[in-house]
Amino acid sequence: MTEFLDACYEAITKQKAAIGDTIDNVDTSAASIVSGSEIVVLTGCGDSLAVAEYGKWAFLSQGINALVVSPPEVERLSLDDASALIAVSASGRSLTTIDALRKAGEMGASSILLTDNPEGSAAEHAETVWVTKSHVTSHDISPSSPTTTAMAYLLTIANSIESGYDEDLADDVKVLKSDAEQILVWAEEEGKKMAQIINPGSRLYLISEGPNYVAAQIGMCKVNEYSLTFASTILTEEFRHHYVLAVEEGDSAIVVSDSNRNMVPYMKALNDVLGIQAYHLKVDDELDLSTSLSQVFPNSIALQMAAYYAVLHHHPDKKGWKKSNVSAFEIY
Repeated sequence: MTEFLDACYEAITKQKAAIGDTIDNVDTSAASIVSGSEIVVLTGCGDSLAVAEYGKWAFLSQGINALVVSPPEVERLSLDDASALIAVSASGRSLTTIDALRKAGEMGASSILLTDNPEGSAAEHAETVWVTKSHVTSHDISPSSPTTTAMAYLLTIANSIESGYDEDLADDVKVLKSDAEQILVWAEEEGKKMAQIINPGSRLYLISEGPNYVAAQIGMCKVNEYSLTFASTILTEEFRHHYVLAVEEGDSAIVVSDSNRNMVPYMKALNDVLGIQAYHLKVDDELDLSTSLSQVFPNSIALQMAAYYAVLHHHPDKKGWKKSNVSAFEIY
């Protein structure tokens, strides 16, 4: 165990308190910016792009028009004063995200920064700053708590919009706050199981759709960050139609689905027909989370745990990121 891996694990466990603390500190009056916009564009990089994708599903569930683009794509959009851009950057220093905020402002759109670091330079380019309570002291480790707390912020904003579309959402928000310790225990046990099929040198497919595709994205980011192997996210139906042709012996797959989705035939095809190691990740009924939007949280934490336990097994002496890879592009 190294200081780096120890810090990564500690950041994962901080979610036990951080998600609830963030929910309690959301300024829901800011929801009017979202509900009053004709379109809401969300953007971010890496884990923050997954958060943006989560926000899209949260707002769509409440009848809000929302889409996700990569920061450099913002300039390709036609935004105006009836539009809003929500830029997600946990560190508050992503250069392309800062540029996206600047361009949105030039087009007249409302600009919001969702960050864990309000002192970062990105805050200077946003009209409104939403701040998470991740409780981490460094953003130079594998992102975990800053990611799910940003999701919690967006979920709380969406839940505060009176739409009548999803009445179960409010109950699930309460569960995320009150049962965080149980969620973390479940996620760690699931993570340990999934870590057993994450093998260096073989590809890992993370398969999902809808809100839980966000959990798959987060899992992909963790596996790739630790340099464990090459992981990719794939839509459930796209794997059946196309990616199935690329599967090779030794590959693994993690399928993330809503708890009420019957995936038995799908898993049988992966395990028995294709002969790859496959694991089905879905939330247990005992967690009492009924909506897809809430189930993303335990599934995401489980995948964070899976990557952590896999690197702990295969590379217990890991002291940080691959330095050459980190410095290859100027992102901050």
